[in-house]
Amino acid sequence: MTNQILKSVAVLIVTSNVLAAQSVCNRFQAVRDRCDLNAAALVQAKCLLRPVKKFAHLGGPLQELPAPLDTLVGQPTGTTQEQLKRFLAAKGIREADVGGALSVRLPAPKYFVIHDTSDLLTSNEFPSTINDAASSLNNLSRRVTRKVAHLYIDRAGRSATAVNFESSTPPSGTKFGSCHRPQRSAFLHIENIQPRLRDRSVRFPNDALAPEPGFSEAQLERLALVLCGCERPIGQVVDPGLSFAHRFRLSGSAR
Repeated sequence: MTNQILKSVAVLIVTSNVLAAQSVCNRFQAVRDRCDLNAAALVQAKCLLRPVKKFAHLGGPLQELPAPLDTLVGQPTGTTQEQLKRFLAAKGIREADVGGALSVRLPAPKYFVIHDTSDLLTSNEFPSTINDAASSLNNLSRRVTRKVAHLYIDRAGRSATAVNFESSTPPSGTKFGSCHRPQRSAFLHIENIQPRLRDRSVRFPNDALAPEPGFSEAQLERLALVLCGCERPIGQVVDPGLSFAHRFRLSGSAR
């Protein structure tokens, strides 16, 4: 009798989740004239890298990309697989921690999606330890159990892979991915640990306040390294994009 009840509850939960997912997809509609994913790489990058403001309000497309992105997007990188392997070995970084074995061919990714984790803190200010490796905020072992992205980067500059870049079952990453399963392999999703605070100037619940800058320098360095690794063996810079990565400074990050 107990087993039957548990099975019934399990079926109910699964059914509820499926119906909820269907509801999201039924409501999901692309915004006209926002970003044309069939446009040239530079045009797409200017749109996809528009600034993300407080409360996830999006700015307009960029008029120009900052250097060196303006000359790199969609072009050969000139970095060989052996060069990257030697660099990782010299730094003591495992290939498994930057998306998987560099020798494995990727299924033609087009977009490198930069997310933040938006971890809501109950305090009124950010702790001084948010960039420390020992901070519980930067515990990657518990992060990778959530397969919502390919890889996580903490604020100390370390990374851990949740789903290998070449996986035949890539994470959805976004509502677009949830509703367009065949297109998931075109996206590489990178979650960057970022704490948030509530903006108490408004009454509704929110996680609107991010630290300044949004990502630490060590975090940005590892993000750039992961981007180099995900180009294997295509050898060109995929289009970067932001998915509500608040206070992400594009000009500094491009360098």
